Amino acid sequence: MRRRALVAAVSTIAAALLATTAIEVWVRLTWDVRRGTPDFYVPDPVLGQRLRANYSGWFAGVPVHIDSLGLRDPREYDLAKRPNTFRILVLGDSVTFGHGSVYEHTYPYLLEQRLKRWHRDVDWQVWNAAVPGYNTSQELAQLLELGPRFRPDLVIVGFYDNDLMGDTPIAQPSVARRLLVAAEAFARRHFWSIEFYRRIYWTIRWRTSVTDEEYHRRVEMLARSDSFAPQDVSGMPEQQITDYDWLSDEEMAHVKCVGPRCEDSAYAAEMRRDPDYQPWIDAVMELQRLNRSGQYRIVFFLNVVPRPSYGDDRFYADQTSPFNRFALRILSDGTPAVSCHDTFLHVRPTQMPNASGHSIGNSNALKADVLFEYLKANVLPK
Repeated sequence: MRRRALVAAVSTIAAALLATTAIEVWVRLTWDVRRGTPDFYVPDPVLGQRLRANYSGWFAGVPVHIDSLGLRDPREYDLAKRPNTFRILVLGDSVTFGHGSVYEHTYPYLLEQRLKRWHRDVDWQVWNAAVPGYNTSQELAQLLELGPRFRPDLVIVGFYDNDLMGDTPIAQPSVARRLLVAAEAFARRHFWSIEFYRRIYWTIRWRTSVTDEEYHRRVEMLARSDSFAPQDVSGMPEQQITDYDWLSDEEMAHVKCVGPRCEDSAYAAEMRRDPDYQPWIDAVMELQRLNRSGQYRIVFFLNVVPRPSYGDDRFYADQTSPFNRFALRILSDGTPAVSCHDTFLHVRPTQMPNASGHSIGNSNALKADVLFEYLKANVLPK
């Protein structure tokens, strides 16, 4: 009986190893490199995840390189500054990172080019440290970690409306948490089949928790990502920066927001009832405290864009307008803050690709213009 049990155990382990190896080989052979390799993200005990340094591959249909400092940048930098260096650290989520945008047309890079044309004698360094999926509390934790090493002269915190979701206080992880994250990082780096097992896990949870909408949404999202064949979007015409029309104030006079949610007071009350509101406020207030104390010079940049109208090539002042005013009022409390929202009302959606989401091409150029003009007029030394 003991011999049979031993033989059965050894056979089971051997079969499991063989099956695991076969699945790993199958996943690697069928993997579409345009999705990027699974090691684009690295688990982090504090931030949840970060970008893997020295990553070269694909993400969201465009080539992406992460340098040794964890920045989206093909260049390498020395942490030491020259006497004429002005270093700007840009934090944010996928919109700031440039999801689906070629690097040369992300708005942090375009901002750097405008600064260089403005004052060629300054060593302008605009470092894009944005990470897709980050919220405001993660950006705060990232600044506290990177700030002492990077020593930025200015910090720009990009803001998008989903940054209000999932904010949590910064906490030091336990030893067990660090060990668990290190093991996860090793597994995700060396075993691509982790993605396969993750889909199986969520499918099982979905089938055993049929009343939980969260599981349904996650499984549906995974199914869509598997069925969608990523395309190389780096050569799309929309990636280019071209001339565009500018609508005057008179042409935009008819644009008005109509409805109960267009009232600032009603919208503010609705936002304050959201359970994610207070954790977000706590993160914002800590960033504002860092700015007031002089530890870092911080500017908030709101990537809030109005929605395009149907049947008319215009943006319109819908419910994004009260949200923009609400967020701008909070972020600008003792800290410089600027939004691109109202500027987009003067241009045509057909000439601003993906403006309301992951902006590319002209949309990023317009954001860089808004940010540059604000910094030049209100923040940077004359």
